[in-house]
Amino acid sequence: MRKGKVKWYNGKKCFGFIAPDTPNEDGNTDDVFVHSSALKEAGIRFLNENDIVEFEEEPRNGKLSVTTLKLVQRDEESARLFHERRAERRRAAQERKQREEKTTRHGFAFWKK
Repeated sequence: MRKGKVKWYNGKKCFGFIAPDTPNEDGNTDDVFVHSSALKEAGIRFLNENDIVEFEEEPRNGKLSVTTLKLVQRDEESARLFHERRAERRRAAQERKQREEKTTRHGFAFWKK
């Protein structure tokens, strides 16, 4: 298995790329595509930038794609930032919902037709 760092991974788009540390048997050092299905098979819920992983790849459609994935080391700083951003988005959504509930009218305004 080769080692590498997660270059980026987007959970909404369900894919990302890994930058390998060493070339493969063919001497290829290109970034390797990783799909959410590889994460699901490995039992990993998400990847953050700079997480260190071990992986096996195979060519698909002319590009290298991850088939087997193993998380070696989680980048704690990236994980902390990810959780902070997610918590902030949830707070903002909750505040938006509360504002919408306050502005909606309940009942019938008899003077308007």
